[in-house]
Amino acid sequence: MGLLSKKISPDELKTKLSIHEQRLSARENELKKKKDRAREESKQALASGNDREYRVSSRRYSMLDGQVGTISNMVEMAQSMTDVIEMQQGLKEVVEIGNDLGKYQKQLGINTGQLEGAITNIRTSMEKVNVATNTMTSAMDAAMSGGQELTDVQDSLRAELMAEIEGESVDKQELDKQIKEELKQ
Repeated sequence: MGLLSKKISPDELKTKLSIHEQRLSARENELKKKKDRAREESKQALASGNDREYRVSSRRYSMLDGQVGTISNMVEMAQSMTDVIEMQQGLKEVVEIGNDLGKYQKQLGINTGQLEGAITNIRTSMEKVNVATNTMTSAMDAAMSGGQELTDVQDSLRAELMAEIEGESVDKQELDKQIKEELKQ
């Protein structure tokens, strides 16, 4: 309960979780050995026909199995909590970097609305290029169906290259359009 009494740093929490994880793992290994011993005793009792000894040792096995399962879950939980702490630290850094980038954009006078609009236009253009590429690929496949079969790799390469070719022309058109709009302002 000492963990929740005061706020501690992520590094301290990771250290405490690591200690608890090691302690739990040691206990888990100890219980696994006892469980295996109880299983072996149950097997021997069953082989010798001793029902009473079998009931006692199989009950012990069952209880130990439950404890091992519980402790295994706790070890996994400690590992997951450590992962969450590491992710939290990484996200914190990303947020800080994002804030800095936002400040830099403002200092440079970059209008994020225009930038987002341009990105949306580029994405829309790329989608149109992909549709056109797929249509052209289908038409080419239909035209070539009488000849030799094209491989999947060739089809993929064709689509990729057609998208690049179309994308370059669309990007140039978009850039020309943006330049004209900015010159008007």
